[in-house]
Amino acid sequence: MKKIIVVSDTHLSEWCLPEKLLDLMENADLIVHAGDFDSYKVYKKFRSYELKAVSGNMDDDKIKEELPKVETFKIEGVKFGLVHKGNYLNDFSDLGYKALELDVNFLIFGHIHRFVVEDFKKAVLLCPGSPTKPRLSAASCAEITVDGSKVNVRCHIVQNLFCGMNALEGFR
Repeated sequence: MKKIIVVSDTHLSEWCLPEKLLDLMENADLIVHAGDFDSYKVYKKFRSYELKAVSGNMDDDKIKEELPKVETFKIEGVKFGLVHKGNYLNDFSDLGYKALELDVNFLIFGHIHRFVVEDFKKAVLLCPGSPTKPRLSAASCAEITVDGSKVNVRCHIVQNLFCGMNALEGFR
């Protein structure tokens, strides 16, 4: 069994990830980042983990030179694809067709800063959200466990941010 922590859209100039996310990353077999690290310094720190990643539209030029825009990889019996963004608003069918084109079971994507899991024909589309800059959602990441051909996806809320605001501030 393999445990994967999936993040996207961290948009950081310095390494200051939420503590809960760091704990999850420490206990994972693989970290997957769907782009928009922003700074090369943060990307280098992510590389200290076992990492699969693609570049995002806001990434430093040096990151864009080092990372592909599309990545595929296999974990046990499951094929994954990884991209930063599609041509979507609220319909992810373009990413569904990308998953079919890549012949993957899961297509991981970012850019929208909110958690999404959606079936599309023979594939699952997954956006982990953003752990640091959420939009229309809470600060999140995804945990994927792969056991042979069985896959479980779980959303983790990693800090009290909702749409960029401290969600608990008004309740004190």
